[in-house]
Amino acid sequence: MDNNHKTYLVLPQFDAGLLSPEDLEYLAALARKYNVPKTKITGAQRVAFLGMKPEALDALRKELHLPDTLPHKRGQLHYVQACPGKTWCRYGHRDALSLGERIRAIELTGPLPAKVKVGISGCRFNCCESWVRDVGLTGESTGWRLTFGGNAAGRPRIGDVIAQGLTDEEAVTLVTATLNYYIREARFKTRSARFVERFGIDALKKAVLG
Repeated sequence: MDNNHKTYLVLPQFDAGLLSPEDLEYLAALARKYNVPKTKITGAQRVAFLGMKPEALDALRKELHLPDTLPHKRGQLHYVQACPGKTWCRYGHRDALSLGERIRAIELTGPLPAKVKVGISGCRFNCCESWVRDVGLTGESTGWRLTFGGNAAGRPRIGDVIAQGLTDEEAVTLVTATLNYYIREARFKTRSARFVERFGIDALKKAVLG
């Protein structure tokens, strides 16, 4: 992308904050080859190359087989952010990384009304800021806590609790049901926070919890 002559490219397939030694070597080789001034792990846990010359940016796109403009896929989750969880963190109650992969792979009934950000935190320290994500999952000793309707932008909002004590399977099922309900009922371009404010969390819970 090129915004006001400041080039940047968010690299596909490098997300959830997991990078192998081979990934790091590959990224370093690309950065050297195209004289990338700065490489950044974004707030969404993706890898971005910043400040390349336009001709270098074009060459990199061609090497990665990317189109000139990466389309925004409105029908998919904007991003799924997951912490190290119990696999790598002594405070983690739940396997956030594994659940993140499952949430990323869910299939919905149609295009989402607006972008949806997912934060999955393996414990109550909430390193992925689950309370202020459209979909928030927080690991507790009794299971996952699911929240919906959070937002950290100009009109911040803490998400509402939909359910607690969920297993991994129950969490995936309930997230899918909640997002499909959001698809059916929300107006186009309405973020989840504004949808919950207008529609009410009780009606949503009644619909998805039965």
